[in-house]
Amino acid sequence: MNKEEKQHTEERVIRETRGMCPTCLKSLPARVIVKDDGVYLSRNCPDCGRCDTRLSKHAWYYEELDKYFFSVMDGDFKQRDYIIRLTERCNLNCPICLASANANPDNDLKMEDLLKFTDQGRKLKIDLMSAEPTVREDLPEMMRRLKKQGHIIALHTNGIKLADREYLKTLIDAGMDEVHLQLDGFEDKTYEVLRGKPLSKVKMKALENLEEFNIATDLVMVIAPDLNEHEVPAMLEYAKKHPFVRELFFLGLRSLGYARETGHDKCYLPDDTIEIVEQYTNGEIDRKSVQRFQKLYFALLSLLGIRKCLYVQHYLLIRDKKGDFIHAKDLFDWKKVEEHLDRLPGIPRRNVPGRFWWFLGLGWKMLSINTLKVAWDVVKMKLRLLKGFDLSKLSNQTLILGYITACDPFIFDEMLAKYCGKGELATDIGQHESGAVANVTREKYWKEKTDNE
Repeated sequence: MNKEEKQHTEERVIRETRGMCPTCLKSLPARVIVKDDGVYLSRNCPDCGRCDTRLSKHAWYYEELDKYFFSVMDGDFKQRDYIIRLTERCNLNCPICLASANANPDNDLKMEDLLKFTDQGRKLKIDLMSAEPTVREDLPEMMRRLKKQGHIIALHTNGIKLADREYLKTLIDAGMDEVHLQLDGFEDKTYEVLRGKPLSKVKMKALENLEEFNIATDLVMVIAPDLNEHEVPAMLEYAKKHPFVRELFFLGLRSLGYARETGHDKCYLPDDTIEIVEQYTNGEIDRKSVQRFQKLYFALLSLLGIRKCLYVQHYLLIRDKKGDFIHAKDLFDWKKVEEHLDRLPGIPRRNVPGRFWWFLGLGWKMLSINTLKVAWDVVKMKLRLLKGFDLSKLSNQTLILGYITACDPFIFDEMLAKYCGKGELATDIGQHESGAVANVTREKYWKEKTDNE
């Protein structure tokens, strides 16, 4: 038996899918496999050779979630959350920009095209982003018109213009519901590496203004190897003490846009950020607890017919009256809850009464003294999922942790992409129901454009 044959015998296939070659970007058959040190997405390109991208160091963790995900997320769920690439312009030139900011500065999305797209007769969540929406002078008017159509309006921003209190007030008056603020830490050296200039003071001013108006805010922390991992405790502490922060997302670098030049060895997946948070909280927010909560989250999403990718994972913290966190792992008897969660895959989607009784049973299993303390918060979270996830409607006790990523050619998985929780509308590649597909389509677009120049 030669070395290659031995390697294949030591691999175990979790499932087969389609991926792409990260070098030439060709679509290829792919396998999610277990090798001795973890889980990998494996492809074999006839031109570029074999490529195995590690998805997780912990096969027990990933394989169980993968199996559960595909057993419950088994419906044709309609997209209701869209990334809107308003402009390619930005007031920064970040070395790690996933959006290739300022490469095509004249490519703004027309307001009439956006409003035509959003006039669907149903409530959507509209994520205004890419590259920096606040450089558009018509942003307040755009928000007013989107709000008139009845949508949830989320602004994704680097926060520079939000340091201007009056400008922020203009956006609030226009109907903005929530803000997703790029906040990579509190140290200037982090921003100098990731964003090209010191930004800590302007970020703090933006935070002060958001807190003054109590704007539901998601802090999005890009984590880079050997740079800002040590700031995770400070981010958690800030979120604990400032209830206007409703989400704290840990985003690993990915090989997209300008960041493709940083090298894949600098990229992080949710698996890595889970490990970092576990390490820097001394195991208080541990991997097993994240896995259990994520199974609960996938079950609820399935019941409500909401799309979400396996690559995006969550955990829940509740602020108590003493200024501490109540952890999801301490809310109820997780062993009983998990046993009940594992029964859902055996109930077909067409069995509506069976799923209804299963849901009631879940509520009973989750009942405890601790859950009674936060019952209304849990109920409101479920209602928000049903009506569209609007951070502004969550209690200020709630803090959702997110371990997130953006799909790039290294990790693109066609089976997962169909469940991507965000669609996209853009001027360069048009409309896509899957943000994951949009990401890799854009990479192909730029590769072809570069090759032809």
